[in-house]
Amino acid sequence: MTDADSCPRTRHRRLTALTVLVALLTGLLSLTGAGAAQADDPACAPLALAPFGDPGDAVGKATLAAGASACYTVTADTAGLYLLSVNNAGNSAYTQLFAEDGTQADCQGDAYTTYGMCTVPAAGTYTVKVVNNGFGDADTAVTLVPLGSTRGCADTVGTNWDQPDAVRTSVSPVEIDCTPFTATAGDRIRLTYGSKVYGTSLAWITDATGARICPHFPEDGEDSCVLPADGTGPYRVVSRVSYGENGFPADFAVKTRRLNDPQGCTTAPVRSYGPLAGQDLTTNPCYTFTAGAAGPYTVHYVSETDGSGPARVYDATGRTVCQSSSDPCKVPGAGTYTAVLDGTYPFDDTKDGLIVLDRTSSTGCAAVQTGLYRGEFTTAGQYDCLTLDAPQGASVAALTPLIASGVDADVEVLDRNGTAQCGSSALSSGTCALTGTAPYRALVHASDGATGPYGVAFHRTDGTSDCPVLPAGSFSADGAKATLTTGDGVFAQCLSIPADAHTNAEVFQLVATSGTTLAKFTVLDSTGKQVCDRLPTTNGWTVCSLTPGKAHTVLLTGRDLPATYTLTRRDITATAASAGCTPTPEQKVGGPSVKGTYDAPGTLRCHQITTDAATDVVHVDVRDALGTANIAVLRGDGSTECSFRNRSCAVTGSTTHQVLVQTPATLQAAPEYHLDALRIATAAGPAPECAKIPSVAYGFGPLTGTLDESHSAVCAVLPTAGFDRFDAAITDTTGAADTAVPALYNSAWANGCSLFIPTGWQCAAGGSSSAASPSLLVLGLPEKVSSTSYNASFTCRSSLCGPDRESVTSVGPLTAPAGGKVTLTATGTALGPNTGIRLTRTGTTLTAKTERVSADNRTVTATLDLTGAAVGTWNVSVFTNCCEYGSGTFSVTQPTLANTTAPKITGTARVGAKVTAGNGSWSAAPSSYTYQWEADGKAISGATAPAYTIAAAQLGKKLTVTVTAAKSGWTGGTGTSPALTVAKGVAPKATKSPVISGTSKVGKTLKTSTGTWSPTATSYGYQWYAGGKAISGATKSSLVLKSAQKGKKITVKVVAHRTGHADGSTLSKATKPVT
Repeated sequence: MTDADSCPRTRHRRLTALTVLVALLTGLLSLTGAGAAQADDPACAPLALAPFGDPGDAVGKATLAAGASACYTVTADTAGLYLLSVNNAGNSAYTQLFAEDGTQADCQGDAYTTYGMCTVPAAGTYTVKVVNNGFGDADTAVTLVPLGSTRGCADTVGTNWDQPDAVRTSVSPVEIDCTPFTATAGDRIRLTYGSKVYGTSLAWITDATGARICPHFPEDGEDSCVLPADGTGPYRVVSRVSYGENGFPADFAVKTRRLNDPQGCTTAPVRSYGPLAGQDLTTNPCYTFTAGAAGPYTVHYVSETDGSGPARVYDATGRTVCQSSSDPCKVPGAGTYTAVLDGTYPFDDTKDGLIVLDRTSSTGCAAVQTGLYRGEFTTAGQYDCLTLDAPQGASVAALTPLIASGVDADVEVLDRNGTAQCGSSALSSGTCALTGTAPYRALVHASDGATGPYGVAFHRTDGTSDCPVLPAGSFSADGAKATLTTGDGVFAQCLSIPADAHTNAEVFQLVATSGTTLAKFTVLDSTGKQVCDRLPTTNGWTVCSLTPGKAHTVLLTGRDLPATYTLTRRDITATAASAGCTPTPEQKVGGPSVKGTYDAPGTLRCHQITTDAATDVVHVDVRDALGTANIAVLRGDGSTECSFRNRSCAVTGSTTHQVLVQTPATLQAAPEYHLDALRIATAAGPAPECAKIPSVAYGFGPLTGTLDESHSAVCAVLPTAGFDRFDAAITDTTGAADTAVPALYNSAWANGCSLFIPTGWQCAAGGSSSAASPSLLVLGLPEKVSSTSYNASFTCRSSLCGPDRESVTSVGPLTAPAGGKVTLTATGTALGPNTGIRLTRTGTTLTAKTERVSADNRTVTATLDLTGAAVGTWNVSVFTNCCEYGSGTFSVTQPTLANTTAPKITGTARVGAKVTAGNGSWSAAPSSYTYQWEADGKAISGATAPAYTIAAAQLGKKLTVTVTAAKSGWTGGTGTSPALTVAKGVAPKATKSPVISGTSKVGKTLKTSTGTWSPTATSYGYQWYAGGKAISGATKSSLVLKSAQKGKKITVKVVAHRTGHADGSTLSKATKPVT
């Protein structure tokens, strides 16, 4: 049998399959530890073998410090099984048993039969050792009981069911009790045991050995034990109460009852339906009844305290036929059966009775028609049988009040053979199809055993109904509706819908216009098929897919209390505009919202969104100042696209979409709302208004802008992968608390954004793999305000989002001089803000500063400072979040002197003048300079000094000077001055005037000297004058005087020529007049 905890049951009805608590045994029986003990230890106190029952003084008691032990010397009279039991409050002590020679006895036993029992190999003296294995002091008590002994056993009891229940008392948690009982091999015994108050106990059936003789796990889940066929007894129950909620002494009981050929059971009749005449209740839990044939039976207990329910049933051999969870009980044949009504708690003194009904019988049944039937339960556990006027293949409903004013009745329908056709669920929905053999009977009973009046309303739900017509309504305030009332004995109503007066999908709304009583309804077509239903409500709706060409029946169920309801049905298909559904054309993203007005909470508003093509995808959202409006969206055929929610969605596949807007009746409604119906995609792809985000590898954004009701949303196309998830950081730049609301749609147009409090929005791409799965983001207005200035950034929740994996394809340039900065560019895929470029060489690392990452995450630009970098070859690599990619080598060359301010020529650029070269400025201080003067860009031979006297050959040319700077360890640099145009040199100047020689007389020749000039002239020209006027042709250094010059004074002007210079001239002194 089983060992288990024991406690009073709140319901004693159900017999439960007992389980073996091996772990509990381990804690409650002797625990074995390692080590040895000296049998002749002089500190060991004597310990007597304890009898069954009160152990008296045969208890070893000691208070042990942590890690300490105590020992006891005990004499075993015989070999055999002994039970070594220890108790301490913290369950930290364990025991060991040693023979005189120090060998440890086996106190583990086998897996079950002798588990926790000590096998004493021979009579003799033994040492019991108790060890405190805990962390604090422990008060311990220990007993050793020979299980083969009968000393202290209680009086022998029988196994009949009508014997008194003996209550016994355990004085100690180490007391072991023995209860002999009379039985023979092969008997099937049901054992129940336990303490009266909550506690822990164990018990098993044994023979003379003390070992468990019942199976560890009874066959087929039985709760009984078949005494071994080869056993001889005597049979006993060994038990222990190791814990009691109220301490010790503790009352307990052990009950052994025989299930095969049970004795002392009360005989119960198989009854007819209706009031239970002569039903006696008794504390004896055993009943027998005789079934006339195989088949289904109702076998229920009925209690004076807790109603009624199924009982466990056994056959004549004591094997279980039906568990207490089996209802009905299908007996395998004619014969006598046993029903046991108590559970495992042995202190059950509740009075119970047994009700047995043959479910194939019609005795006591009454015929009923459709409509309301009123009955009364006059006795607890009563079953009424009502024969239905319905043929095979019919569908029926049996409606009972939602909460009965009298008795809450349960109904089930059986066929002629007692086969269940349907239960209360199908009957209340009207979907009970009668498929078995007629006639059919409804069984009505109260599961709690209550008595009093009840009502059941029967309806046929197949065929055409004669109920009042429910007219087609509209979304306008004056639309048609049906008014229904309950109370004064009425709790259910029916309505009909003609076959030619409905569309394929309609929204049905039930509203309680007076009273607060809940009601529900179900709608069925003329074949008995349920097309929709609504759970109990005072203001609720549902969409019904009505069967084309079929009439329909509507069944309303409420309570027998005064209440008034309206029931309205409205077209919700593509023709809904004719029922007052407001036409609402789709808008492009960035277009305005549609304003609607609202009445009382619970009112349904309808908008019919129209699209240019069925392939258009429309983002639908509703907003109001209180955030209480919800939407549901339906296709043109009335099928649901978006369930009722306060959340945006996307719809496609139809040129009309019906949007139902409602503030739930339990919330406050705003006077107006705004509806978005934005086309975000077409057959050609995402809407052109949607921005294209080039990469989402690490997230994207910030997206910024403003939204209001004239521009209610923006959209963006994202190159996501299926498993991508993003954290959204969305703020209003003005500091407002209400922020823009995201919706991220996948390829199936499911919105993957959810708001988590307090962390914020999370958005998932919603794909089925890590492959590319583009998504579309819509950022719309906040729920409760009509404008926002948004700043939205989205961060990838994983290491990488999008289909691209990190890669590096190139780095450049791969050479640069030391001493300055160089801009490097890395290209690849999925390069993020943490991407960097570094050079390494013999333990030295140079890391470039990342300046910019391209929007497509394919280019990273960084600045590398090569100041102090060693000249030579370096390794170049690109590092990312995950990896470092080698990218070849980088050559650092010598630094080059760079001319930062060009050289400058000082002096006047003219022939003969001396000009000087200024060195200009350089990126570093040069150690020396060299010079080269150029004319028209060509080097002037020999002109390599800082100063240069301009030769005549350079006249009119562009004069420049190139300065070459040099510095040790650097590559020289050059700088060229701005060009100057060489002008003519200064004209020669006479330092001594020319002198005319000769006689001033006609016919005579006058000559002139050149005079002296500085600078020296290279040639001279002459012009003679007579009386101050130039003499024509007189341009030589001599002049032959003619008569024309007579009387006139002669002068000469000498012109000094010098190459590259301007001409100089001077006039001689005049001669005497010519004679």
